[in-house]
Amino acid sequence: MTRITRTRRALAASAMVLLSLSSSSFIRSGPFAAATAAAGTSREWKAPARAAATSNPVRADDKSLAAGKTLYAKECASCHGDTGKGNGPDAADLSRQPPDFASPAVARQSDGELFWKMSEGRKPMPRFARKFPEADRWNLVNYIRSIAR
Repeated sequence: MTRITRTRRALAASAMVLLSLSSSSFIRSGPFAAATAAAGTSREWKAPARAAATSNPVRADDKSLAAGKTLYAKECASCHGDTGKGNGPDAADLSRQPPDFASPAVARQSDGELFWKMSEGRKPMPRFARKFPEADRWNLVNYIRSIAR
């Protein structure tokens, strides 16, 4: 057997293992759960407990709210809507409707959960962890809380 044939067989075997695992509970609840959720295979989107327990280190003062509002208008309003109702002009074209920030389901989430979700993203929402510094994302959390009232 040639080296190329062995390599091809090894790759095929690896692919079969990955395919079998992708439908197993190992993927849905194991170390790949966050990636699976981010890929959209899970209907419910829960932040890890550690993220949910994270406190917002940025005070929701006028400076934070203004910074959050500016970033929201530029990056979020097209889908989430100007008032956070999930009715932005691009929302109709999405595979998942954005949530209404004033809904009980969002209100029950901690600041840490919202921060984690905007940081990690889940299709169709992009991941903002690499795009914006932490302080900007916490400002967004503060602004989202302010428009949800």
